[in-house]
Amino acid sequence: MNNTNTDALAGTNVNLTPLKTSEFAQFDDEFDLIVVGYGGAGATAALQGLENGASVALIDRFSGGGATAICGSVIYAGGGTDLQKHLGIQDSAKNMFNYLRNETLGIVSDETLQRFCEDSAANMRWLQKHGLRFSGDVFTEKTTYPVDGYSLYFSGNELDPSYRQDSEPVARGHIPDGIGKYAAFGPAFFNPIARSLEAMGPRVFNQCRVDRLIVDELDRVVGVEATDLSQSHLAALMHRIWSKAATAVHMYYPPLADFFRRKLAAIERKHNKHRIRLRAKQGVILSTGGFVFNQQMVKHHMPEFIDGLRLGTTGDDGSGIALGSSVGGRLANMHKGSGWRFINPPADWPKAILVNRKGERYVSETLYGAAIGTRMFEDHQGEAILIMDSTHYARCLKQVNLKTARPITILQFKDATRKAIRANTLDELAEALGIDATGLRRTVDLYNANADAGEMDAFGKSPDKMAPILTAPFYAIDLSPTGGGITPVITLGGLAVDEATGQVLNQDDKPIEGLYAAGRTAVGVASNNYVTGLSVADCVFSGRRAANHATN
Repeated sequence: MNNTNTDALAGTNVNLTPLKTSEFAQFDDEFDLIVVGYGGAGATAALQGLENGASVALIDRFSGGGATAICGSVIYAGGGTDLQKHLGIQDSAKNMFNYLRNETLGIVSDETLQRFCEDSAANMRWLQKHGLRFSGDVFTEKTTYPVDGYSLYFSGNELDPSYRQDSEPVARGHIPDGIGKYAAFGPAFFNPIARSLEAMGPRVFNQCRVDRLIVDELDRVVGVEATDLSQSHLAALMHRIWSKAATAVHMYYPPLADFFRRKLAAIERKHNKHRIRLRAKQGVILSTGGFVFNQQMVKHHMPEFIDGLRLGTTGDDGSGIALGSSVGGRLANMHKGSGWRFINPPADWPKAILVNRKGERYVSETLYGAAIGTRMFEDHQGEAILIMDSTHYARCLKQVNLKTARPITILQFKDATRKAIRANTLDELAEALGIDATGLRRTVDLYNANADAGEMDAFGKSPDKMAPILTAPFYAIDLSPTGGGITPVITLGGLAVDEATGQVLNQDDKPIEGLYAAGRTAVGVASNNYVTGLSVADCVFSGRRAANHATN
């Protein structure tokens, strides 16, 4: 049954040999449903299970929240949500499907994508029943993240001309109330859900790490084995302190966050001696996130993304994926990551050009940041250098302020312009940045010709989004990760699941009885191209799907 590749799962600290019920006397406790990982997908699954009348155990290595609590501030939803209707925005499940089909590109079946779109408005109403509120307006221009006061915006590629061929552009990025005025992310989605969940009384095991699945004589998953810090209050306190500290500083200084993570890992090695075995009568749902914080797995599966800024939390170490694999679960799409190279605001930066070290463009600069960033990592060694002339540069300097951008975006913009390279000729600019000068001149000449002729270029960029590069001095801003550009990365691969039930599939694509996966532990709607809010929406969709099948 265990067909695991240990190199593919290195660094997870998971026991890849499942425990048989015949190997121990009895379980310490039993529940209808056990959810492993208390982030967006786990909270959703547990809440749905409780609504269905099941007894639920919710287990988390830390204290809950996961990546959703720190950066899951947008839900991608459409097809006529209450907010869309309130703001007078017309949308349909078919229009949403036509757009998302160009983003998902077959990562899930058309039937599953259609169901995702058709369920979207109902899932939003379900979230609102559990505390989410939306009171802002719609932001109609393309931006990375709107300023305070907006609850809906274009969070993907909807406005790009290349996507309008199949669908009408509609704003679907839903931002719940509760995001700080000067923040661009936060627990506005997770906190209301967690409050509603905890009021229903699941059994929560915090600071508890599941490191092995339990199977019966027929190889059905019937429970989990875990260790926790309950025997040492001091160890539990210090573990909580180091965990929170790592999360708090990671986006600002990752090396210090890694130091804190080594501290908490040392506590786990020393004090995680108390072992418990919990029975799941109806199913185990794995929802521990992705594996971006496991550098061994990243190097093995998607090495081209290794220089990106890891986005998530310490728990995104691939442990849930490894647990599923330990009982024969099939890994899928593990090579796929998402890198985020957002270049607006300022609103006119996308009218400039992005080039690699060969001086060549490779994407329309007007695309959504994840579409740009993923191409940058996968095909161009993470190289992204923004080129513009002095007229354009001066215009862009005036476009970033508190009316157009959140403070964190303003700080990033100021840092980028502070590092800008200026030169009197394109050849001098190329030499200063190590760019092929001939390639850069050729690229600029072609770009200027397209702009002058009013023609759409080979990347589908419309002429009204082009700013000719004519007037010296010329400017370059190195947005590559190695050049100082902040480029977050997440992983998109995970366990293959039955798209109707959420059950983990084995190597023969047969469901493993008793085992489910949700969120970024599983392959889902968001596993091809990332669109802001699509991963959180998939957490809700896949979490509810798994819980409904297990407990109904």
